Amino acid sequence: MNLRQLFLQHVAQTSIGPLALEIVQAEGCELTDVSGKKYIDLIGGISVANIGHRHPKVVEAVKKQVDEYMHVMVYGEFIQSPQVRYAKLLTEHLPVTLNSVYFTNSGAEAVEGAMKLAKRVTGRTEIVAYKNSYHGSTQGALSVIGSEYWRNAFRPLLPGVQHLNYNSFEDLELITEQTACVIAETVQAEAGIIVPENGWLKALQARCKAEGTLFVLD
Repeated sequence: MNLRQLFLQHVAQTSIGPLALEIVQAEGCELTDVSGKKYIDLIGGISVANIGHRHPKVVEAVKKQVDEYMHVMVYGEFIQSPQVRYAKLLTEHLPVTLNSVYFTNSGAEAVEGAMKLAKRVTGRTEIVAYKNSYHGSTQGALSVIGSEYWRNAFRPLLPGVQHLNYNSFEDLELITEQTACVIAETVQAEAGIIVPENGWLKALQARCKAEGTLFVLD
């Protein structure tokens, strides 16, 4: 069997029509397949490689860290200088109240963590999200996704999720003292690059603050 056949047989695909390009090299913004054909990578591994593939400084940093240690313990237990320094750098660019970083492996994990944190901190159970939104493919993230296309095969989903209309000032009234958090995209990407109307995100933030609801931006 060739690698394509082995891929189709042994690797779980995430769609019914995977691209199935056999990539042997990635450099800068270009991908090269096994036949030598080059492709321009316009999504950068869904932003994982957002400064290009194999950037020399990134490769150098990875090699240096591998020489010292790789994984030693679950995040938040051992003091690991790369994590601590990165967390400090991030918080220097955030409001003073956002002073602690929870590192995750994916956007879906970040959404799951935000949902759990909101429930724990507020003691509430209702979560507000938006129609046509996309937040990830884990069970909790699927529950707040606003598109039946992604979630219809995985019901029953989490209870207590209310989907409002993105950009609707009127719907802000539906956020109440029962709402643990509101999860919103700063730009709705999967829905077709829907940008917020002027003042809407600030109005949403103000409503959350008034109701004691946590405001989560994905």
